[in-house]
Amino acid sequence: MFQAIGLTKSYRRGRPPAVLDLSFDARAGQVTALLGPVGSGRTTALLLALGLERGQGAALFDGRPYRRIKRPEREVGAVLSEQYRCPRHPGRRARAHLRMIAAATGVPARRADQLLEQTRLAPAADDRLRTFSPGINRRLALAEALLADPGTLLLDEPTHELSPKNVEWYHAVLRAFAAGGGTVLVSVRSPQEAALLADRVVTLEQGRLLADQPVSEFLRTRLQDEVSVSGPQVGRLADLLTESGAQVRRESGTRIAVSGATRTEIGELAYRHGVLLHELTDHVVTRPGPARPTTAAAAPAAQPTAPPPAQPATPPPAPVGASALAADPGETVVVLSPGTAVTASVLSHPPLVSQQAGRGRSADPAGGDA
Repeated sequence: MFQAIGLTKSYRRGRPPAVLDLSFDARAGQVTALLGPVGSGRTTALLLALGLERGQGAALFDGRPYRRIKRPEREVGAVLSEQYRCPRHPGRRARAHLRMIAAATGVPARRADQLLEQTRLAPAADDRLRTFSPGINRRLALAEALLADPGTLLLDEPTHELSPKNVEWYHAVLRAFAAGGGTVLVSVRSPQEAALLADRVVTLEQGRLLADQPVSEFLRTRLQDEVSVSGPQVGRLADLLTESGAQVRRESGTRIAVSGATRTEIGELAYRHGVLLHELTDHVVTRPGPARPTTAAAAPAAQPTAPPPAQPATPPPAPVGASALAADPGETVVVLSPGTAVTASVLSHPPLVSQQAGRGRSADPAGGDA
């Protein structure tokens, strides 16, 4: 069993870490896939596990770090990129190369011959290494990793850019190794390959753990079967499929992608309605991964604020044209306002004696001045 506990690797101050607090398990009897795009930290995690990079955290193989295993080649086999592999002389032959590694690790020479058969390298056993294709080179790297019969395999993109036939063979070998009780941790960049190969999928993004899922849950949440349909009448077919309950996504003027209906159902529907098709193929699309949890910075506590000072009430403005002086009782006041009709009102008050010295008269309570 392999355990990664808080693996962290930072290369330079000011740059984001290549791996940050990465923790997961790879269990015996299962194939565990490290899934992520280029730069997600998959290779760095494997290098940290094997002690080829310095960092923080712990990587344990059956409870022990790699550097504390007395004979690590007998417990852990690794298939890494070329710069981390055992040096190979291009003029050496495959059989001699494997026997040399077997002697260095204390393994009988017949084990090298057995692996040549198991990895289907026997026809090329006497060929020089410089003549090997990428697919044959990957098989030789796997034979090197299996030479001492380890219980754990770590592989960094072993099937990248291989032919479909070689990919299928590689997958079969890894699944057989896990079925025999071994632990397999393999990095891949394709979600479809992870679903085909792995029992458990650990998804990384920018060096952080995004999801750790059994393959059944991964298939349900990350992958979706679609049928690609092309032809000159896909618009009409899209309407028919939508009416039947399928989901249709238009990719171009002559191509649609359909989910919720099988290829057979789509073909029969097109035939019944006379819709001409040029292509009808199954494929798998990837859904977006789960959102990475983020920790929001604590917002400062809201400070109580005093209510703004009350503003004195402002009386409504006096109508335009109104006199600033109070009218005498009984006088008729005419108020003129722009845009309004002319209004008049008579102000009636109790009789008052005028206090104006120059007037010397009394107000008439019944009417205005004569």
